[in-house]
Amino acid sequence: MKFRFSGIVFVFAVLLLAACSRDRSLGRMEQIKALGDRNPNQALAMLDSLEVVVRGENEYVKSKYDLLRIRLNDKAYKTPTSDIMIKKLVNYFENNGTVADKQEVHHYAGSTYRDLQDTPRALEHFFKSLGYAQSTHRECDSVMLCNTYSNINYLEYKVQNYNEALKAAQKELELSEKTKTDPIIPFFHVGSAYKALEKNNEAEAAFDSVFFRLNEGKTNELSKSILVHLLDNYTVLNKTSKAKDCIQLIEENPLEGKPTYSCIAFGIYYKSIGKVDSAAVYFNRVLEEGDDVYLKYDAAKLMFKMYNDAGDIRMAEQYAADFMLLSDSLDFGNRQELAATVNNAYQYHLDQKKEQDLKEEKERYKSISVIAFLVALLISSIGYILNFKRKQRHLKEVAALSTELQRLSDADKELRENIKRKEKVLEESRESLKKSSRELDEVKQKLQLVNQELSENNDVLRKTEEMLEEKKEQNKTFIKLLHQSEFEGKAEDVIRAVREASKGKKEMSLAEWKQLYNAVDELYPTFHEDILKQHKRVSEKEMRVLYLIRIGLSKQQIINMTDIARVTIWRWEKKFEWVIALDDNV
Repeated sequence: MKFRFSGIVFVFAVLLLAACSRDRSLGRMEQIKALGDRNPNQALAMLDSLEVVVRGENEYVKSKYDLLRIRLNDKAYKTPTSDIMIKKLVNYFENNGTVADKQEVHHYAGSTYRDLQDTPRALEHFFKSLGYAQSTHRECDSVMLCNTYSNINYLEYKVQNYNEALKAAQKELELSEKTKTDPIIPFFHVGSAYKALEKNNEAEAAFDSVFFRLNEGKTNELSKSILVHLLDNYTVLNKTSKAKDCIQLIEENPLEGKPTYSCIAFGIYYKSIGKVDSAAVYFNRVLEEGDDVYLKYDAAKLMFKMYNDAGDIRMAEQYAADFMLLSDSLDFGNRQELAATVNNAYQYHLDQKKEQDLKEEKERYKSISVIAFLVALLISSIGYILNFKRKQRHLKEVAALSTELQRLSDADKELRENIKRKEKVLEESRESLKKSSRELDEVKQKLQLVNQELSENNDVLRKTEEMLEEKKEQNKTFIKLLHQSEFEGKAEDVIRAVREASKGKKEMSLAEWKQLYNAVDELYPTFHEDILKQHKRVSEKEMRVLYLIRIGLSKQQIINMTDIARVTIWRWEKKFEWVIALDDNV
């Protein structure tokens, strides 16, 4: 028994260590995965150092490791040579992975087939990744979903399915704004799709958004490439001034190094502004030194059109010959055939998804039917049990009621005798109640008299309060009269002029105003200093109003003396409340 217990402990310890080892490996891979978004080459080197440890783990950890390697190679722009590994991973995660695993494995399956130029299968896996991402919001990788829409846009545009390319680009832009990632690429994809659909105004608006962000941000290799494509698109849209702005931001010289698409873009721009010789320089460099057949084909076509429009038949025939020679090496029917294949694959994907949805709906209805049957059976069982318990409870209640009835029958006689006694007591209580009612009426009458007296006292109290308020107002009036009397004693020679002016009979002269100021300053020596402390700047009219308020004149008297509007006097009265407070403190 002891040996068996020790064995169980040993097995449990081994399982615990294995779980810890697996969690450490997965955690380490998550760190490498995060680094791969910034530096995929360094992340690949770190992943190689983890291979020995991972190969001793379970199948799930090894599959996560292989999927991470495919992810990092994709971010490092390393083209796969076959689809053997990704097919194996798709089969494994379809049966054993989470929704997030399935979204990721189908995304990188699509990337693998995209690099292998298998557009139909690439789209099929991208759509499956899209389906898993849309089936759940909690486990969905939003950045990967945005990249999925970007790849769908690229593949649909490549096969000239521009309507579907536009839808994917719009979804990509919407997700980019939600995740707060750089929207330059999504805006460019939207503009390119609109341009292909000949919706030039919408295309220009999208390209303007790209140019604004490139002009505001830092220049890198990606932004340089986008600027070249913007130059081409603005030129095609006949937006020459905006194309010129793009040239000012492009730092590289297309004539240096290996010929690229930038030579075509510059040539198209110079051709659009009438500089045929400059355009020919760029196109000829592609034809003479380029190794991209598609670029050489475009350059020969543009040179033929340019010289043909200029009327130079000899040069036009020369480039027409180059154009025809390059045309023979290209299979233009392949794009239309590929577009039809992609459309068929897309329709197959939709039909397959519809069939899967119908199957799931059928299974769901089947499950609902089974659940409904089980629920009905459960409800029936519960109903039978409750009915049985109810009958048992009813029988117990009947027996209890019979016992209670017998008891009540025995108690009935005693109750009747008690009723007779109670009737006698009740009659006595009625007599007592009548007497109490009469006493209560007398108390109500007395209470009514008391309420009437209280009401009269309240009226007297209110009148007394009103008299007190009147006394307060009279006191204030007495204080103002006191001020006036003091003023009359100090300035008898100007009081007559003040009285006449306050009645509106005359206007005071400047000399009389100065006499008034001197008299008030003599009566209140600190008043002028108080004015200067309270107000840094005081006009002559404000000074007159201040002195008139100080000697206790009313608003109407002040209006008569100063000829100032009533509204202004009311406003200044609030502004000069501190002067009125001096009167209240006297």
